[in-house]
This record gives sequence, structure tokens and C-alpha cells, in this order.
Amino acid sequence: MPIFAFRAVQFVQRCSNWQQAVRLACKPLEEQCLVSQEYAEAIIAETEESGPWYILTSGFAMPHARPEQGVLSQETHLSLLRIRDNVLFEGHDAVGLLIVLAAGNGSDHLAKIQQLTQWLDEENRLEELLATDNETALLNAIH
Repeated sequence: MPIFAFRAVQFVQRCSNWQQAVRLACKPLEEQCLVSQEYAEAIIAETEESGPWYILTSGFAMPHARPEQGVLSQETHLSLLRIRDNVLFEGHDAVGLLIVLAAGNGSDHLAKIQQLTQWLDEENRLEELLATDNETALLNAIH
């Protein structure tokens, strides 16, 4: 059982590009009024300017922007997107798992990143998540 809760878990076969993947991963947080639409656009703009610095390991990325760029909550929230056919970030590893981090404040996000990476390291969970090929398998791997 995760030590935190995902606000959304999505599984899709493919995304046409990394921008679509970022927008799709952010969408549930927008629908729950936890981030504005500008949040996904801020992530995309930063990526286009500085590259996908949030790719943490092969196959896994944690896109996020600063809280003032569209986070509407004081708490930190996570949205998970599994893409069966990995999406390509030009010049970088392809990614099949995105976890959007919407930090309510600057100090909370480092602790959340540490908790999340620790959880992903346990029992080879990251590899298990990246191997899922349907929504049921994804949900089972999370819990």
C-alpha cells in the first residue's frame, strides 16, 4: 500500500507526443480543481526551454512546475499515467510512466519526491509498473 495517495491513475495505449502525455497526466488534477490548465502548459514550456530534466530514470518521469505556476491547493498531489507504448522525449530516454507532482508549497515537494522514489524502489515496483500492459495490472501493481 502506498504511503501516499494518487489523485488519479490512468492507463493508455499511446500518446502522440510527450506534450499530450503531460497534458493527459495533468488533466485529472485540473478536473479536481487542484491545478489550473496553465500548470501543464508551464511544464511544457519549461521542458521546451530546458529539456526534460524531470526524467529520473529510464522509462520514468516526474514532470512538475513551481507551485505559483498553477497549483491551486496548499497540499501536494500526484497523478500517475502509464503509457504502454513509451513516449519519446527528443534526445532522451522514452518514458512509459509519468507521475505529475503538484506541490502545494516549495518545501513539501522534496519530501514527496523522496517518498515516491523510495516507494518505487521497493520490491522492484518501478519495473513492475513499467511492465503493466492494462489498467487492471497497473492498479494491482500500485496496491
